[in-house]
Amino acid sequence: MVLLENNMQISKHYHHLWCEKYRPKSIEDIVLSPEIREHFTSLKEDTPHLLLWGPPGGGKSTLAKIIVNSLLKCQYLYINFSDENGVDTVRNKIINFAQVRSIDGKQKIVILEEADGATGDALRILRNVMEEYADTTRFILTANYLNRIIEPIRSRCLMFKLQPEIKDVVKRCVYILQQEKITVEDLQKPLLLSHIEKNYPDMRRIINDLQKFCISGCLMIQEQNSFTEIVNYIYESLNKKVSCLEIRKKIIENEKTFNADYQQLLKELFEVFYISNQKELIKKRSLLEIGEYMFRDNTVLDHEINFFMCIASLESVLES
Repeated sequence: MVLLENNMQISKHYHHLWCEKYRPKSIEDIVLSPEIREHFTSLKEDTPHLLLWGPPGGGKSTLAKIIVNSLLKCQYLYINFSDENGVDTVRNKIINFAQVRSIDGKQKIVILEEADGATGDALRILRNVMEEYADTTRFILTANYLNRIIEPIRSRCLMFKLQPEIKDVVKRCVYILQQEKITVEDLQKPLLLSHIEKNYPDMRRIINDLQKFCISGCLMIQEQNSFTEIVNYIYESLNKKVSCLEIRKKIIENEKTFNADYQQLLKELFEVFYISNQKELIKKRSLLEIGEYMFRDNTVLDHEINFFMCIASLESVLES
């Protein structure tokens, strides 16, 4: 009984999240470019395989669910390849679903979320499955990184890059604030625009942050200098030959000041090195190192450890 009550509380809280409360349910509501909206508005039952790709938080999953629930209203199977990314998933779940015709005679859909997380073997088997069961089943794949989807899969799909225009993201945020009856002072408006620009195109993150800034019923975005302070400390400490172990200790102690946002910390560090007066060769090597760890940050399990390894690499570059 206690477990049931706890689950109900979690569910209630989940649906109070603005990113879920205002998740579009129809093609009219979702933020899309005019060309993409026009295509999906006229979508027919006999749709080709689709590959929706673009940066996180751009609406790929939302559009996939709108297609099956609102536009096609068809039977579908949902699989997240970040959780089930192997050959067995394709053989045991996808093929079993695809080889049986739907009850209403319509084509079925398989939504493969985060298809760029699938193993190479799984993708190679998938391309044959897409071909063999095309009469009964279509596939909608979503991916953050197009280059991780093998060419034979891409060639079988109609591809759309989903990245909302920043002006449309601003409109969406304004709409949410109005619906929630949030007071927005004039001084907060430029801070809101700055926050959107900083986190664009991740609309999910922008809306989550927006809710955090509005707990009191008023929009309260504090001017952020925490990144500047911690990045300047890192840069100066590296130049003064302070041990990377000591730098790590300081960063962990101050995680709350920059909200443990190591991706943004890497970006800020990149800019500091870019405008620095380091020798050209040292600067180039430093920027390459930071860029490499920014790339790794998208897939690592522990962002703090990834950042520490970046600091250790920069320490070696500056000592060379």
